[in-house]
Amino acid sequence: MRFPSIRSAPAARTVYTACAAALTALPVQAAPDAKSLATDPAAMSQLVEAVSFDVMSETAIDACQDLGAASVPSMREAWIAWRGRYQIAPMRVVLTRMMQRRSADAPWEKLVEPMRRRVLGDPQACATLAREWQGGGKDVAAQYPQAAAVARAIVQANLVMPITPLPVAAEPARGQVLLPSQVIALTEQRGNWLVISEEAARRKLGLVYVKGRVARDPRRPENFHLMQEQGDRIGEQFIHLKFNAESWVGREIVLRGVVTSLNRLSMDLADAALVTDPSGLTPSPLAQTPLARKEVSLQRVSTAPGKGLGDKDLAAVVIHGYANNLNGTRWEEDVRFLLRDGSVYRRTEMPPDQLDVAASRQLEPQRWGRWRSAGKGYAMQAQDDDGRPEGDWKPEGHEAVSPWPRDARLEGSFSRRSFTGSMITGGTSATRGIRFTKDGRFERSFSAVSSTGSLQAITGTVIAGSSHGDGKGSSSTGSSTVGTGLGDVGVSSGTRTKDDGASRRGRYQLSGFVITLEYDDGHKERLLSFPVDSDNRSVYIGTGSYDRDK
Repeated sequence: MRFPSIRSAPAARTVYTACAAALTALPVQAAPDAKSLATDPAAMSQLVEAVSFDVMSETAIDACQDLGAASVPSMREAWIAWRGRYQIAPMRVVLTRMMQRRSADAPWEKLVEPMRRRVLGDPQACATLAREWQGGGKDVAAQYPQAAAVARAIVQANLVMPITPLPVAAEPARGQVLLPSQVIALTEQRGNWLVISEEAARRKLGLVYVKGRVARDPRRPENFHLMQEQGDRIGEQFIHLKFNAESWVGREIVLRGVVTSLNRLSMDLADAALVTDPSGLTPSPLAQTPLARKEVSLQRVSTAPGKGLGDKDLAAVVIHGYANNLNGTRWEEDVRFLLRDGSVYRRTEMPPDQLDVAASRQLEPQRWGRWRSAGKGYAMQAQDDDGRPEGDWKPEGHEAVSPWPRDARLEGSFSRRSFTGSMITGGTSATRGIRFTKDGRFERSFSAVSSTGSLQAITGTVIAGSSHGDGKGSSSTGSSTVGTGLGDVGVSSGTRTKDDGASRRGRYQLSGFVITLEYDDGHKERLLSFPVDSDNRSVYIGTGSYDRDK
């Protein structure tokens, strides 16, 4: 499975453009050789190519894991070995930090999502990737000989902070080792605390040993944590690492450190050191929280249109909406399928006629439960990860909705708004819309405005950006002002036009609980849809409702 290069992939070209702009916008104080290499477009393109290949490889392997591919463990081992052989991690840290100087957005988003969709949509992708990784992966040193050198030059030119290596514990390890699944038991034993200093953490709990597999937070590329998994189960508690663990992603490691924050969801480990010989450690006797069943990708529980849940087995589609004010403000809905056999399905990301009931009951029994009528509403009982009844019957606020008449038509504009973040730390205000005409045409649109909050503004730092797209095309702008001891430094990216809008306009068809969208660029979507009310003031499309614009 060949990955696109920056010369052929628009997303990867965007990565290169962002890095090049950051290089030209920032002052360089370094030796001439480092400066010339760090600002050499050809050398920079090699660094971007090498790191982009790493990002796309990780994304593809993760997508194969979501699909349940048996080859994932061997592919991941080969990828980890390849990263170590060619020292990919330091290059990725440098490039990520360069891109973060340019924008507050997650730097690899434009590479990750297209690659993930590509793998999930190709039945042969994982088998092809497995064969390619059997050969050891791409020879980065031969294909991109300047990649490592330009990464070092960027650091020498003081464009990014140097990478701090993880120290190795010098003394032999003695004591008990904690797992992420024991965080709750530790909290119950010792209490919880917010962020404290390393010195206070030593007095409170002393040095601790922890073990887990290193994973990244995709939304915050310099944040990493230890997690625990076994087969189709995964821990819901994390041990957050207060250092850049890029070099250890995917590996199971043992660390020594101090606990600077502790609660029932996670703990923070600071002043960490790598334990190379854990033979002197014994497992902690604290109780382990049972691991939860992993989420299953939609592809594994979907089937061809018309081959899933039939009308004769579907009693009703029901919905309940509520305001979610956690980390912002947005309206959310819980849609469920009620079956005539008394079972209820709680994950509804596809039309009912594409739900593979047998596969879903086997792979995600926790998504199922029981339902019964209760007056004018419904009562439901959940199931646990093993399909056993969980908890009592509870009244629910869901209401039944009706399907679309065959070949129904809509006219007008509908939108869905949200705000993520806060006025203090900053956030993003977003609007997604869709306009229908009676001749069967539609046009999607989106707009978003992001900005840092009042906390950063106190120091004179303001980073803002906006994006917009509709059937005519899309564009984005960005600007930043960074407060320093010598004054403010401003950078503006201007406006960039990205496409002609063909991927957001086309023809639509409504029938039953389905909307089919055929886009002018050739791709097609088949989504769950229905009128939320009788006069079409609100329509449900995909994963949420859109309200008619006034």
